[in-house]
Amino acid sequence: MKMKTVVLCLLITLSASVCNAKNVVHQIEDSMPVDKWAHLGLGYIINDQLKRHTHLTPLERVLVVSGVAYAKEKWADEKFDSGDLAVTVAGSLFCEIKF
Repeated sequence: MKMKTVVLCLLITLSASVCNAKNVVHQIEDSMPVDKWAHLGLGYIINDQLKRHTHLTPLERVLVVSGVAYAKEKWADEKFDSGDLAVTVAGSLFCEIKF
C-alpha cells in the first residue's frame, strides 16, 4: 500500500513538472483550496486506520468517517460547509479503491 501511494505521488509530481502546457493535474490543484485537500487526505487516513485496526466492513468505515466529518462540521466549525463533508467522504471512498 505504501509503495502504491508513493508511486501515485511521484506520478502526480512528475506530470506536474514535465508538462507545461495545459496541465490537467495543475488545474485541478489550483481549483481546490488547501482546506479541501486536507479534508480529502484526512478522510483517506481515517478510513485507512479503521481498515488496519478494526474489523469494520467498507460500508461501516465510510459511514464512520461520514459521521466524524458531520460532527466536526456541525459542532467544531462556525459555518457548516457541505463541501468539506463531501470531500472528506470522497477521501474515505478513495481509500476503498483497489489498485
